[in-house]
Amino acid sequence: MENQKPEFPHREFVHKLYRLGRKLHSSDRHAVAQARRQRARLRRSLTDDRFVGDVYEILVPCEVPRAHEPSCLLLAGLFALHPDGETDPKRRWRLCAALAETGSPTAADARVRQLIGSNENGALEHYLRQSVRLIATAPVARPLDYEQLLWDLIRLRGGDEEKARTVRLDWARDFRRQMYMSQHSSTKEAT
Repeated sequence: MENQKPEFPHREFVHKLYRLGRKLHSSDRHAVAQARRQRARLRRSLTDDRFVGDVYEILVPCEVPRAHEPSCLLLAGLFALHPDGETDPKRRWRLCAALAETGSPTAADARVRQLIGSNENGALEHYLRQSVRLIATAPVARPLDYEQLLWDLIRLRGGDEEKARTVRLDWARDFRRQMYMSQHSSTKEAT
């Protein structure tokens, strides 16, 4: 039976990414420079396989099941587009809830529809990159829950259409719920 949250190796991998995000804001200039180089390589791994080895450098010691490696590779690249070192898991946002808070409702709605409608891995990766970039440029920073996103990717790519459909429904619900909450709270503030 599959757990709701990723097992230890997955969590360890995601926590390594979060540590990289914290290093980007370190007071140690050497650590910041090293983290920036690593982030650039992870970002390049999204489009250039020559940099995939840099992700495996982080991934291999975690002993993630081989079937989940493609999802981890994608996640590392997405993390590099919007790195975060948030230490409080309660402050992290699910992907589509964060999209609802970008300040661009039309663009966010389009991204969510594209994510939900993409059945092909290449299209999904493309729309995920666009979505994370949109979140990264939002006026208010929204740290993403990369552990949940990893789990979503594993379920989307696992070959079980029912699990994939559940992820797509969760994404739609997260987006609409957050849009409703944002509109509802701004209506209350106006009165």
